[in-house]
Amino acid sequence: MSSGESHQEQLSQSDPSPSPNSCSSFELIDMDASSSYEPVSPHWFYCKVLDSKELWIPFNSEDSQQLEDAYGSGKDCNERIVPTDGGRYDVHLGERMRYAVYWDELPSEVRRCTWFYKGDKDNKYVPYSESFSQVLEDTYMLAVTLDEWKKKIESPNREIIVLHNPKLMVHYQPIAGSDEWGSTSTEQGRPRSVKRGVENIPVDIHCGEPLQIDHLVFVVHGIGPACDLRFRSIVQCVNDFRSVSLNLLQTHFKKAQENEQIGRVEFLPVNWHSPLHSTGVDIDLQRITLPSINRLRHFTNDTILDVFFYNSPTYCQTIVDTVASEMNRIYTLFLQRNPDFKGGVSIAGHSLGFVELC
Repeated sequence: MSSGESHQEQLSQSDPSPSPNSCSSFELIDMDASSSYEPVSPHWFYCKVLDSKELWIPFNSEDSQQLEDAYGSGKDCNERIVPTDGGRYDVHLGERMRYAVYWDELPSEVRRCTWFYKGDKDNKYVPYSESFSQVLEDTYMLAVTLDEWKKKIESPNREIIVLHNPKLMVHYQPIAGSDEWGSTSTEQGRPRSVKRGVENIPVDIHCGEPLQIDHLVFVVHGIGPACDLRFRSIVQCVNDFRSVSLNLLQTHFKKAQENEQIGRVEFLPVNWHSPLHSTGVDIDLQRITLPSINRLRHFTNDTILDVFFYNSPTYCQTIVDTVASEMNRIYTLFLQRNPDFKGGVSIAGHSLGFVELC
């Protein structure tokens, strides 16, 4: 045997090639680590502004899944319009905005949410932006895969999030200023809890509304833009009617609903106050309103004067025509969005709204 052949034999014995069924140590580590990481489950939220305060509200589970399916449908997903909340709102995926269908309302922001932090003044959790949530998720995946924690991520507004471990993730708000050495601390201020996934935050997520609609009810409000002692709008009050109706289905007709023997009752508001006061009458009222006790006079112009308008020959017919045209507009739009509807229609009126229907 030559020296070259002897050297080749020694190499083959000392460094054998791995068999097809074997795995190197690197491959084993990678498989074990990757199996411990599971992608986060997203849930869709929309932002509602109440008393100048932003409140993030989750879509019900059916609407969220519908939005997620549309989001992952392909290249044209940004052009999709997804009906939600029983068809009363449309979500434009490309704009990430939610629009009311039957009444005028400011559009609200929509967000695909995966990571949350606790708010400053309450215990409600606020979702991070979609782009920064992806940064957090990528960092989390790397930490789980490599088992290397205490990862620091800087948010777009220069706040610091620290991933100590899967159970402890904290958001720090730096305090402006520097110490006597001229350096600024990045972990000052009161820390806020960070959560991954909607299942880890305290929030109520409903199942959704029955698709079948058996009956439609138009609700006509009374004097003024506020409809109760809490000064809520007609839309907010009608939402309570709808919630009570859905709760009754669950408590008294659950079996019939599960067997699809009955559907739900849809309540839609009819707003005549805003069209009346947008005719220019408010400008005329403002011109003759005295400046003293401003709040009381403003309240009177918005509410009590509606009674005088109805009793006047000039505005009475305007109010009646507005109620009729608004109901026709809503009903036409409702049939377009619910072409299989064959149920009955009822009209409910409160206060002056009932007088207008007589």
